[in-house]
Amino acid sequence: MNQHFLEKFMNPHAVAFYGANENVPYNMGALQLLTLIDNGFQGKIYPIHPNLETIFGLKAYKSIKEIPGKVDLAEIVVSKKHVPQILTELGEIGVNNVILVTAGFREINNNTGSNELKEIALKFGLHILGPNCIGILNTHTNYSNNPNEACILNTTVQSYSLPPGNVSIASQSGTFVSHTFAILKERNLYLNKTFSLGNEAIIDLCDCLEYLETDPFTEVIMIYIEEIKRGRLFFDIAKRISRKKPIIALYVGGTEGGAKAVSSHTGSMAGKDEIYDGLFKQTGIIRTYSVEEFFDTAMIFSHLIPLGVIPKGKKIVVMTNSGGPGATMADRISRKGLELPLFSEEVKKKIQKYLVPTAQPSNPLDFTFSLNPVDFFIKIPRIIARSGEFDGMVIYGAYGDQFFNYTSFGKEFIEKPKPQEILLQWREMAEASVVDAQKIVKKYKFPMVFANLWGYNDSMFRHLNENLFPTYQTPHRCVDALFNLIKYGEYLQKFQIYSDKD
Repeated sequence: MNQHFLEKFMNPHAVAFYGANENVPYNMGALQLLTLIDNGFQGKIYPIHPNLETIFGLKAYKSIKEIPGKVDLAEIVVSKKHVPQILTELGEIGVNNVILVTAGFREINNNTGSNELKEIALKFGLHILGPNCIGILNTHTNYSNNPNEACILNTTVQSYSLPPGNVSIASQSGTFVSHTFAILKERNLYLNKTFSLGNEAIIDLCDCLEYLETDPFTEVIMIYIEEIKRGRLFFDIAKRISRKKPIIALYVGGTEGGAKAVSSHTGSMAGKDEIYDGLFKQTGIIRTYSVEEFFDTAMIFSHLIPLGVIPKGKKIVVMTNSGGPGATMADRISRKGLELPLFSEEVKKKIQKYLVPTAQPSNPLDFTFSLNPVDFFIKIPRIIARSGEFDGMVIYGAYGDQFFNYTSFGKEFIEKPKPQEILLQWREMAEASVVDAQKIVKKYKFPMVFANLWGYNDSMFRHLNENLFPTYQTPHRCVDALFNLIKYGEYLQKFQIYSDKD
């Protein structure tokens, strides 16, 4: 199988940077070069500037022709009037991978400029990302001839400070991906590769999908869409990929307001919402309707897809130790078209012995007030998962140190040695129970999804996500994420039925 051209694009050994300077925070080129250095790219970096001798401690060059070594990737952040000449120079010396950050083309109806870019690219065989983009991120960059050597390549305006992950993003918005780095940590959501496509003069969404289809580090694909240019090809690629890797989409051009915004943003021509809806359903793409849902869905997929945990049905259990959040989840489940079946008599009997007298073995299952972590995280979920009567659980009531947050007398009391000793024992038991509960998820392929209103500040919220239990700050987000995982499971089952008939 031939190597996809984006493999070399995403794994350069040397990068030339046009528009390099130190004018932070006022200059885009300065910010992007600083990020490239800050995130620890281990290959060669060659800043290009007509006057400066050094930039951020690196030797600067007046032109690409002065650079002593081979260049694999060029990034251009200069005025658009200089772009054709630079592209021609790159083509003449054989540098064919280009990130064109410069704006002022299609998004302002500069078709002449756009056509000139395409002509130069065609003449020299250039692979151009952009224009009007923000570049790429690759957290598994092979920067040398040694396949075991890897580093982070980040040409965006935001530093990426998290571990390498299994989620890749292709976005038709410039800075959208890098700005969302800020919301990844609370979701325990780590990235593999990102593409900012901009105006898609040459490289487009279809190219990225084809590349990510066979990328071994990508297990979940996210796409931010303003338009689709090669519709038939996109349909065929997406349908093929969805059977192996989930694709999550955020389409923003389907309303009057969205269409106006994307037209001025990247010059895109949006399509009717109903058309895109049908396209997504036929290809198995999971559509989301907000940035929050987009990344919430990616989180549950990122945590559970690698474990093979994909529900085969809609039967859900709500478990809670507070009536209101439990009722909120139950209401959301019904509104989403999922089911809340009753427990069988056998399951009821097994659960009852772990409940306090005021609690009933019903669905939703309300513990009322019980803080036994072994029962909550292990014994009851194992009974439910083992029964085979249900396809997943949404759970409220897992909290840590933030629950015991006092301000005056309570603070003085809780910080005394004896209460601290008891709380430490309780927390250690709860955290150990969470680790042990992983066996339930893996053995029975049974998703357990949590809601914790205290959010990332709470120790249990972080502990759950770190142990691959998708955990959200609000009950409805918890249900919505599981619903999208169920939708993906339904698509896979349909495909299996069709393939069996074939």
